Amino acid sequence: MSDDRFAPPGAEVLLPVVAPEVPAAILKKIRNAWILGLASATLTLIFVGVALAGTSVLGIGLYQLIDVVFIAAMAFGIYKKSRVCAVLMFLYFLYSRFWMYRMGIFNAGTAVSTLVFAYYYGQGVIGTFAYRKHLRQQVP
Repeated sequence: MSDDRFAPPGAEVLLPVVAPEVPAAILKKIRNAWILGLASATLTLIFVGVALAGTSVLGIGLYQLIDVVFIAAMAFGIYKKSRVCAVLMFLYFLYSRFWMYRMGIFNAGTAVSTLVFAYYYGQGVIGTFAYRKHLRQQVP
């Protein structure tokens, strides 16, 4: 403590760390991708349930539970804004559609859903990369 009564206080002031404001468009891309991932996992789980009941749909069997777990994990990763999970989900989706095409399961209905899913998963990849870029730009 100083003897000078006009000296500024010597205490260190800690300012709270404020997270930078992320544009809504970036968050919307990420949100749409993880919601679509959860929808995909849910639909696959329903088809697995139908297959276990005795009716195989699109060649889905019990082994597809691995797909459900993987898709749900990637959707959670996208929710947490992980670039790796977004890219893996996009690539896995393209691989699974390629596999469906090779097996002869691909038709007009799956072509439309492929375009929709690929668009939103691609937007999820763009959104996660834009999110990280935005955070890097805000750090002093």
